[in-house]
Amino acid sequence: MKLVIYYILIGLLFTACYDDKGNYDYADINVLEVGLDEIYSVRIASDTIVTIQPRLSQSLQENKDNLEFMWLHSTTNTNFYTIKDCDTVCRTEALKFHVDPEDAKLKYEHYFRLNVYDKLTGLEYPVNTMMKLVKPFDGAWILLHAKDGRTELGTIEYIGENVVETKDAYYKATGKLFRGNPLCLGRVSLSSTYYGSSSVQMFSVMTDIPEEAGVYCQWKQFEHMDSLSRMVYSADAVNFAFDKVEMIDGEGYRGGIMLTNGRFYQTSAAMKLYEPARNKDNFSGDFYISHAAKIADVSLVYDKKGRRFGSMWHMNNSGYPDPNFFDPTKENKVELAALPRTTSDSKDADPRNISPDQEVVYVGAGYNYNQSNASYSYAYAVATKGQDSCFIYEFNVMGMSYGSGNPSFSNYYRLPMPKGLNEGSCFASSAAYSGIIFYSAGNTIYRLDFVQQGGKATPIYTHEGGKVVRMRFARTRSEKDGYKNYEFDLARSLGVAFEMEDGTSDFVILNLAATGSLGESSEHFSAKQVYYEFGKITDFVFL
Repeated sequence: MKLVIYYILIGLLFTACYDDKGNYDYADINVLEVGLDEIYSVRIASDTIVTIQPRLSQSLQENKDNLEFMWLHSTTNTNFYTIKDCDTVCRTEALKFHVDPEDAKLKYEHYFRLNVYDKLTGLEYPVNTMMKLVKPFDGAWILLHAKDGRTELGTIEYIGENVVETKDAYYKATGKLFRGNPLCLGRVSLSSTYYGSSSVQMFSVMTDIPEEAGVYCQWKQFEHMDSLSRMVYSADAVNFAFDKVEMIDGEGYRGGIMLTNGRFYQTSAAMKLYEPARNKDNFSGDFYISHAAKIADVSLVYDKKGRRFGSMWHMNNSGYPDPNFFDPTKENKVELAALPRTTSDSKDADPRNISPDQEVVYVGAGYNYNQSNASYSYAYAVATKGQDSCFIYEFNVMGMSYGSGNPSFSNYYRLPMPKGLNEGSCFASSAAYSGIIFYSAGNTIYRLDFVQQGGKATPIYTHEGGKVVRMRFARTRSEKDGYKNYEFDLARSLGVAFEMEDGTSDFVILNLAATGSLGESSEHFSAKQVYYEFGKITDFVFL
């Protein structure tokens, strides 16, 4: 831990002549040492008083009666000689600083200067420090797992220079236990003052009890904000399988999506769930939506029964801020339809009519080829044929939304079956990687280069036993702001859950390089992080 120490050693020589014999007396001077940490990272879960205690030592004084203290505060920087917005917050030895996380004007970086004045020597000792406030679970991995018959929320937080691992953060925060069995987790970026913020990472926990499942506010001690039983629009509740929710994807922007028992649901900004209408001309008939992904403001789905890809371009940015006032006539205008046809589409396959000998096993985000807009991105789908062939479908989000001369279906790649890939493989992809998909085979993670390397599979990590049961990137698109404590690119940070032979689960975080191999460690954290002995992991998200 870095320290800031103000240390002055002054030797003053007082001389006096006695009887002209050249005799001298030396007077000792009090030497004061003041120490503060360079940065204090403080996790704020409720209205609180933050205390900072300086380290003090004096060479001649046993008490502190000779010292006077003054703490200056600014939210700009530590140049207290020139800034105009600084104020004196206290004149005590220890800083007492009030923080209210509900304050709409709350700043998360605070600068302080402690001035210590020694009345004996007339010297002042100024020392600077910084306080970084951290919201609970802001930039943390949350794991839904079952252990000893209990549903628990494991967490991995990055606070300052430290990693804090908790096996059941929900019980620790509330003293309560979940009653239902674990289904999945969700994170959706929304704007809704109903849930306590104008812009939030809306966190959802899904169990098989509808009244228990729903939105939980992670920075308010996991307060239960809304129940799934009330979140589903009444007209769609009849067909909604409350105990079979399998996926929530809130990547991109303008709401999120959910899959449950083969049906596709959209969320508006107020987190009201509804089933979009299906286009009667090109997406009617029997259906079973087995895979879906959110890329920018486009949802890409695969209908397993109809053997076709579909999409929906949802442009409603807000809806109502209160889910009590859901207007289906406003929200449900956009239909789930077959993939748009464009003249520049690839002619090598028809994504609206998948060959009966192919099995689609993955749909996910792809490379963001122009970072000025998330809509300039690809989406990928993986299909297999028996034991010998693999196919990559490449879609263009711009072609599925704005058009602008872009294809909706841009490329189709035929590959020999990559090493180890099978029906039990898990997959992941993100905006950071062009022509690359990651997949699992047993306890090994592979990088599949399906464009430049023609389908070459390269192992990037092998775990000590177990098998991969789930993997995903912290974000599927690059987010450069708001996660300084994490110290890694979220679109290159791959979380992997391993189910071990003894029934426990290990959770591994692989922070990758631009090439897709394991990257370099950051200043404080390892590129490869392994956390042991969770229960059976059902799902995980990065908040």
